[in-house]
Amino acid sequence: MCVGIMSMQRIVNHGSFMQAYGLKTMIESLGHDVKFVDYRPAPCVPGLRSRSEQIKDLLGRVKANVRFTKTGRSVLVAMGIYNPTPMDIEYERCLELLGVNPCKRNIGDYVDTLVIGSDEVFNCTQAGPNVGFCRQLLGEGNNCGSVISYAGSFGHTTLSDLAKFGVSADVRECFDCFDAISVRDENSRVTLEALGISDIQIHLDPVLVSGVEEMGWRSVSASSPYALVYGYGNRFTKVEGEAIREVARKRGVELFAVYGHQDFCDRNIDCGPDEILSYFKEADFVVTDTFHGAIFSVITHTPFAVIKRGQNSNKLTDLLDRLSLNDRLAAAHEDISCILGCDLDFDKTDAIRAAARESSLSYLRDNISVCRKVR
Repeated sequence: MCVGIMSMQRIVNHGSFMQAYGLKTMIESLGHDVKFVDYRPAPCVPGLRSRSEQIKDLLGRVKANVRFTKTGRSVLVAMGIYNPTPMDIEYERCLELLGVNPCKRNIGDYVDTLVIGSDEVFNCTQAGPNVGFCRQLLGEGNNCGSVISYAGSFGHTTLSDLAKFGVSADVRECFDCFDAISVRDENSRVTLEALGISDIQIHLDPVLVSGVEEMGWRSVSASSPYALVYGYGNRFTKVEGEAIREVARKRGVELFAVYGHQDFCDRNIDCGPDEILSYFKEADFVVTDTFHGAIFSVITHTPFAVIKRGQNSNKLTDLLDRLSLNDRLAAAHEDISCILGCDLDFDKTDAIRAAARESSLSYLRDNISVCRKVR
């Protein structure tokens, strides 16, 4: 079958890339051809953005449409409107591994089955021009024989958020388009069930169950031992940075930041998605405050601590609970040193992941190309 994946593969984020790559390899292992299908970003839910922010978002979407042509990109670069960062360049270098053209969106092509996910594809109350309230990501308006999700997530969007912005009925109607629904966390399951949607399965993120850590990624080399800090730019507080530096000092290692730049680190590295797992694998330890930072640590068997924040508490707690790793969650900076001093039983997490992989492949095998609804 020709299977499409609609995900966040163009968002410059190592986790977004790796989960897209992992899902692609899982579907290909079942004998199908895979290609990525792009969604059209939409305006945000009413009431989320001010008038000036709405205009800014509209201009952002127009700019993106122009940028996804070779001529348009060249014009924007020449005018100084689009200036790709080193991370942008590294990320686009790797898109060919997904079969994605960095200069051309793939919108509207027919596929036998469309798989929406993984990532926060249902996070429909987020701000910014890259996604918005996109009904395509919620299942509606896609050119396919059948549509399913795999390990999709509402992210920080909750049932109360849907009610607050008056989109509960819209979301419920969109989900009627799905032939099968898989989510990755409890908040997503509870939200859908509260909307009256049943038969929801829960599966682990593709990075955990696809075996991406065993694939031939680019190796990296460092002149001295190092530890990793992985998170969005300068989101770590001053006291968190000091606590991490103290652990690194005691262990005699440098601190590298390999995603968002961190002022307290010794080196800030712009690496591509094809290098990220090598950096994790060779690290002495990892401190992260992100979902996929925790996952990268798990699959490379690297000791790690996860800092819990308000915006990520639900999904990180859910993830670590499913892997029996909730003792890696730092509620405060004082916990970091203690957590990193405790041993990890990766054999236990590997067993959980192996069982979850069989469940995931079974779900995909049973639901790809099966159309149970009249469109």
